[in-house]
Amino acid sequence: MTTHTLTHDRRIALLAGIVLTMVLVAVLSLAVGCSPKASTEAPAKSEQNSASSMDGQPVNWTIQSDCATCHTSEAASPQDAACVQAVAHEAEGVTCAQCHTDESTLSTSHTSVKFGDKPATKPTVVTVDEQTCVSCHGSMQDMAAKTVDSKALTDDNGVTVNPHERPAGQAHEDNPATCTDCHNNHSKAVEKDAMKYCAQCHHRGTFQCGTCHELRERSTK
Repeated sequence: MTTHTLTHDRRIALLAGIVLTMVLVAVLSLAVGCSPKASTEAPAKSEQNSASSMDGQPVNWTIQSDCATCHTSEAASPQDAACVQAVAHEAEGVTCAQCHTDESTLSTSHTSVKFGDKPATKPTVVTVDEQTCVSCHGSMQDMAAKTVDSKALTDDNGVTVNPHERPAGQAHEDNPATCTDCHNNHSKAVEKDAMKYCAQCHHRGTFQCGTCHELRERSTK
């Protein structure tokens, strides 16, 4: 075998090695490209809020239960400057159960509640007894003396009434107001709430009586 022949064979072998290497690199590149990539994205919201092992289990509510577990909106109101009533109660260290004292009604309302249910919505039952308010704030007469200069209830005509001293009248006597008719501790608009209560009987924007339903004598001349 001549030297020329050996050199030629070596070149062929070298070329074959280069081709084989290129083929292997291509195969490996395809394999890497098809393999799953490590995700840098945050997990989906449903994964972040994965179901708890307690979901579906009865809450077994008691008067000592932590209301904030479900009533997140109400629990946040004492830290919301717009909820002046809640902030004031928080400053005095008042807890939920000190105001919401109707244990029987509360127990019935929570009978079918389970962990994992939708967030609690606005309550449809009154669980704050008026005497609970009176025990801290005093009677309606006591409150009337404190709000004698209040302008909270002023109608569109500039007529102002003391929110805790309603004018005498049969309709007012037949339908005495209670604290929770106007006050919602978690509300951001106590004056608006009070006006809504008045508007159940009075025309919105005026406290004048007899503006619509009073019988008037009409001249026949």
